[in-house]
Amino acid sequence: MPFYQWSEAMSVGVPVLDSDHRALIDLINALYDGLEFGDEPAKLDAVFERLVIYVDYHFAREERVMDACGYPGAETHREEHEKFAQDIHYIRDRHIRGHETDVGQDLLNFLKDWLNSHILIQDMHYKKYAAGNQQAMEAAERFGPGLGDPD
Repeated sequence: MPFYQWSEAMSVGVPVLDSDHRALIDLINALYDGLEFGDEPAKLDAVFERLVIYVDYHFAREERVMDACGYPGAETHREEHEKFAQDIHYIRDRHIRGHETDVGQDLLNFLKDWLNSHILIQDMHYKKYAAGNQQAMEAAERFGPGLGDPD
């Protein structure tokens, strides 16, 4: 059974962004499985590789959507994205140095907190601006398929 499961209550009203968020849930579940079943080192390498791509791609997409729909909290939201990216790089650097044994659990806790506080609370603030907004949908789709969509 997955650690997290997507539900429609998590939807921000922009299908491509929802797909990106499902991809993050998949990463959290993969990391959890690695920790649970003793495959942490291999999972951590793969999770960090995908997280770096996620951060660059999803945040740029989401920020364009917020701009396109005129979300007034966009600047504060951008700052949260920058802090997340810095934190991910810091945790990844700890993993690369290889001297710590709790990096996987720290990353899992960090991602759980991000999902619960940023996606399920902060992202919901722009939902009323973006859901059903044609400019927001077009801005999101210009980046290509969602990260959780099959290629």
